[in-house]
Amino acid sequence: MAYISFSQALREVADTLSSKIPRMKIALTALGSELPNSDLLQAANDVLGNIDPVIIGPEGLKGSIHHHANTLTQAHQIMERLLADGDIDGAVTLHYNFALGTTTAAQIQSIASGRRMVLSSTTGSSDTRRAAALVKNALAGLAVADVLGVSHPTLGILNIDGAPAAERILQRLSLMGFPIDFAISSRADGGALMRGNDLIRAIPDVMVCDTLTGNLLIKLWSAGFSGGEVETMGCGYGVGLGPHQQSVICIISRASGIATIANAMQFCAKMAQREVIKRWQTRWQHAQRIDIESLLTGNAEVAHPTSPSPTTTQDSVPIPVKTIVDDEIHGIDILQLDQAQCCLWLQGIYAETGMGCTGPVLMIHHQNRADALKHLRTFLN
Repeated sequence: MAYISFSQALREVADTLSSKIPRMKIALTALGSELPNSDLLQAANDVLGNIDPVIIGPEGLKGSIHHHANTLTQAHQIMERLLADGDIDGAVTLHYNFALGTTTAAQIQSIASGRRMVLSSTTGSSDTRRAAALVKNALAGLAVADVLGVSHPTLGILNIDGAPAAERILQRLSLMGFPIDFAISSRADGGALMRGNDLIRAIPDVMVCDTLTGNLLIKLWSAGFSGGEVETMGCGYGVGLGPHQQSVICIISRASGIATIANAMQFCAKMAQREVIKRWQTRWQHAQRIDIESLLTGNAEVAHPTSPSPTTTQDSVPIPVKTIVDDEIHGIDILQLDQAQCCLWLQGIYAETGMGCTGPVLMIHHQNRADALKHLRTFLN
């Protein structure tokens, strides 16, 4: 049950009567951390600006709305309901499984130069094809830069596996009318492929990378001065963006400290207030109008050598009766995730795919776990 204080009610009435911009209701799932729950509540209490914290967890915060939850799974269910009903504007949570196709983009600040830079992506997965994922990560990063008020953001691509192919696609998109201002590396050879020096100095406004690299970089930036024990800097792992993402959900980790969580809530409020979902949709729809999919398909990578024959597809397999998915199976390569789901469907086991903080995940009902693992071992071997 949700509780609201008398002072909170008066504040909402005052905002309405004075025609002020409404205060942003940002939820925090205050459990599941490696830190005490009291630290999460302290972070919510420290939030500044036009934010009203909404606490989801075993304990509440005086003067704030509280929804009771004893587990993170229960907290996520409450969070999703509140978002769907419009009772909150955004949410900050951890260990959350986004649908495949959704990835997160965050903002970091260079210690060397003081410049701020969007890093995209840091969790989730925008596509199972590497170059295609980098291209879609670029669109997500540009949308976040729009929200942050960066005019004509410059885009750089971290020089990792798949970066040259992604650069070629993005250059073709640019030639076809999609607005991209490519950054120029600070190294002597220049170009839009960014090196380590560019990363440290935050040369581009948006730095594109794959999820695993981005996740590691956020960890280094946020926990580097604490010896890795707790994240003390930054605003977490960013906001989830993708074709199936309709709500503003921002990610922290189980090691995020008080300052990082408070910053994440302020970042989330800004993303919600400035409608990051609509800004991403605008960019994606523009890319679709100039046929981005044909560019991505034309550059499709060769199938993974261990991938099964794709003769069995999701379209050709009957979906079992839907059940509650309250258990997770990890450790499956993302290139095999869809086929693994089909494998379980063929056995009559309902399963959903997702992308969690630790990688690809199959979500199933806990009573089906033993059978699912047995069939997956046979399939993967």
